[in-house]
Amino acid sequence: MILRLHAFLMYVAGQREFSIKAPATVKELLEKLSAEYGEKFDKWIWSEEEDGKKLMMGTIIMVNGKHIAHLNGIDTALCDDDVVNIFPPVGGG
Repeated sequence: MILRLHAFLMYVAGQREFSIKAPATVKELLEKLSAEYGEKFDKWIWSEEEDGKKLMMGTIIMVNGKHIAHLNGIDTALCDDDVVNIFPPVGGG
């Protein structure tokens, strides 16, 4: 699987693009990245809610060019030939 991190996330990880073995789902990928990069990664991806951690509003995750909101959300299945792009929330005006 090719993983591409954008904006601040590529600085947290120290590189923009990785070739990794695909975890089963997007959620497992995010958990793996959280375990590896810790709080610096978490603060750009997760928000703490009363009922647990949620994907931060405005985070864009695309699998093979399709937003996960149009697939199966963070439960979207991943394969080794997928390309995943993760964009943290950004603001503008």
